[in-house]
Amino acid sequence: MKRIVLLFFPLMIFAIHGQARSPHLLHKLPHAYPQSVDRITLNYIALKDGTRLPIRSSIPIFDFFIGKLYRLDYSFGSVSNEDLIRDRCEPFFRKMYGNSAREVEKKLVTIYWMPNVFGKRYPLKVTKVNHVDEKLQSVAAELEKLPPKYFKYLEKPASSYYWRNVAGERYLSLHSFGIAIDINLNYSNYWLWDFLKLKRPISDLRYHKIQYQNRIPIEIVEIFAKHGFYWGGNWYFYDTMHFEYRPELL
Repeated sequence: MKRIVLLFFPLMIFAIHGQARSPHLLHKLPHAYPQSVDRITLNYIALKDGTRLPIRSSIPIFDFFIGKLYRLDYSFGSVSNEDLIRDRCEPFFRKMYGNSAREVEKKLVTIYWMPNVFGKRYPLKVTKVNHVDEKLQSVAAELEKLPPKYFKYLEKPASSYYWRNVAGERYLSLHSFGIAIDINLNYSNYWLWDFLKLKRPISDLRYHKIQYQNRIPIEIVEIFAKHGFYWGGNWYFYDTMHFEYRPELL
């Protein structure tokens, strides 16, 4: 009887462990990234190249044994559903787009931003992984059809590819993977810039809510979203100039 209980107990914990994770956002990844992701299980993301990126749980000891069981690739780290929501899914993006600036740059191509309006004034470096370059060109083609009053928001794009950390954080900006673009900052709002205009110390954030501000027309946001680009204006810590290729969030 003791042997049966000892065998049953790990299986029971494993079942609870699997149910508790419920990675509903993770399950969207195969549809969002069909060129890169094969399937999702409770324990790992199976990629098209045959590797398996571990899905992190709240019980590290189980992650260790599950990693051994499924031969998971920990060289990039692990991800969780919360990482995707909080934009801290760096291991997943390193795996898809490149683990270093050099690797990412091998997959970049140059496109011209809204060439029928701006000509070749604004070359952008964008990854061709997941056809992001083609999708951003489709965004530009639709934006060109808007009335000219919208163009002032779209000229002088501030940034596309730039390998760097998020300001004040230890994880990479998605600009590092060539999947993000910042449009004209002269008509954009960024939470930190707006907060500093109030001449209050950052420590005051714990006592005062951030007053949301935005000047980017919704027509522009909708065109980006149609092609899989998530808008930084949706965040509590808003960044209205910023769009990133995150179809799983849409």
